[in-house]
Amino acid sequence: MTIKRSFAVLCFILPCLPALAGNHESVPAPAPAVGDSWTYQYTDVWKGAKGNVNRMEVESIDDAGIHVAIKRAASGALVTQQLFSAEMNPVNRGSMHFAPSFARYAFPLAPGKEWSSDVTGNNPKLGKNWRYHIKGKVLDWEKVKVPAGEFEALKIVVEATYNADDAFTKNGSGQLTETVWFVPELNNFVKLDYRDTDWQGRLYNRDMWELTTYVRKQ
Repeated sequence: MTIKRSFAVLCFILPCLPALAGNHESVPAPAPAVGDSWTYQYTDVWKGAKGNVNRMEVESIDDAGIHVAIKRAASGALVTQQLFSAEMNPVNRGSMHFAPSFARYAFPLAPGKEWSSDVTGNNPKLGKNWRYHIKGKVLDWEKVKVPAGEFEALKIVVEATYNADDAFTKNGSGQLTETVWFVPELNNFVKLDYRDTDWQGRLYNRDMWELTTYVRKQ
C-alpha cells in the first residue's frame, strides 16, 4: 500500500533566529502571509536515514485556502503544489486529496482540547479512496529543540484509523499517528513525528520532519 508516501510526504532562508516562546493562552488560527516559508529536514526514522530538505512556500491565499509550493531547499526546484485550509490543515497534498481537510488542528488550541472528524481521502493516480476517522488532542506546552532553534510549542497528538473503500482490501486499512509540535508565532509546526501501522497493528512506517529555517513576512 502506498498511502504513507502519498499522504505523509510533507517535505516542504534566513539564518536561524532566536527561539520564540508561547504565551500559554488559547491559540487562535494561524495567519500566514504570502512569502512565508518553512524548510524541513526529512528523516526516515525506520531506516535511520536523512532524506530531502524541502522548503514550503506560501504562494497565495484565497477563499479556497492557503496555496503552497514545495521546493528543494538547495536548488529551488518545484516538487509539488499543495493546498491547506485556513487552519493549515491538509486539503490537497499533490497526489492525495482530503474532503474536508485532514483535521490536524482545531483552533483555538489550548492544553486539553480534543476534537474528532471523519474525512475521505482520494488518490486519483491510484484510483483509490480511503475513509478516515480522526481524533486529535492538545497535550501541553513543551520545549522542543530542532535545527532552527529551541521553541516553546503546543504538543498535539492526532490519531486516525483509515479503511479502503473496498472492504475486502485489508492491506488498505490501518492507523496513523502524528505527533506535532506547533509554534503559534511561526504559524506552523517545528517538528512532526509520523507513524503508520497496518490492519494487524504492525508498525511499518516512521518518519520525522524538523524545521531548519523559516521566513516570516509579517
